[in-house]
Amino acid sequence: MKSLPGGERNSLRCYIHNNRDAVGTCVGCGNFICTDCRVTINGKNYCEICVQELVNSKDKRIENLSNNNSNGTTVYMNNSSSNLGYYGERLVPVKSKAAAGVLAIFFGAVGVHKFYLGKPLQGTLSLLFCWTGIPAVLGVVEGISYIASSDEKFAHKYGGRYLR
Repeated sequence: MKSLPGGERNSLRCYIHNNRDAVGTCVGCGNFICTDCRVTINGKNYCEICVQELVNSKDKRIENLSNNNSNGTTVYMNNSSSNLGYYGERLVPVKSKAAAGVLAIFFGAVGVHKFYLGKPLQGTLSLLFCWTGIPAVLGVVEGISYIASSDEKFAHKYGGRYLR
């Protein structure tokens, strides 16, 4: 508890206005406060001095942040080529890349591999244009690329989950 200018302690009076009765205590400093000094924030009582200190410290933190970013550089976090997650988990594909590759090579003309990988619009387009032979050629190329790709790239492109 803060002492008054004369050095005596105040128990039931406002520590700022010693001629007024206290209606509560400040959560910040623990001193008794009157209705004029009380500021209620989220259901808690604070004195004007503690609120002012909180505002000043917040302003200083904001000023420090703006001064630190004055050079205009941007830092990108977690911008690595590693397939490890935040807690050391490994990214693995949800769908089998071997199954997708086999479906693309043998049934790529009708777009079965696209439906398997969750791309129904592309699968429908392959089905509509299967009479041209173009989806069959693209299916063989895509099937080889699925099988040849790494698990990480396949998981990033077609969905994956993190495992420990």
